[in-house]
Amino acid sequence: MSALIIGFFYIGGYIGHKELEGTDSKVENQAATSGVEKTPHSSLYELDQNGEYIGFGTVGILGGLFAGYIWPMVFEEESGRGGLTHG
Repeated sequence: MSALIIGFFYIGGYIGHKELEGTDSKVENQAATSGVEKTPHSSLYELDQNGEYIGFGTVGILGGLFAGYIWPMVFEEESGRGGLTHG
C-alpha cells in the first residue's frame, strides 16, 4: 500500500501540477472581481497569541477536570448510577 501511494506521488510529480490551479486562488480572484464592497468587522473576542495559549489551556484543563469528575459516575457500577455491565 505504501509503495502504491509513493508511486502516485511520483507520477503526480512527474506529470506536473503547474496547470492545476487551486480552489483558494479561484475563489479569491472571483471575490476580488465581484465588485461587492463589504467592510470587515471584528469578532466578539480578539485574543493575541498569548491570550490564545491561556484560553485554550484553561479550557483544556477545565474540560479534563470535568471529564475526570464525570468518568467514575458513568463507568462505575458501585452505586447503581449507571455504567457498563460486564458479562
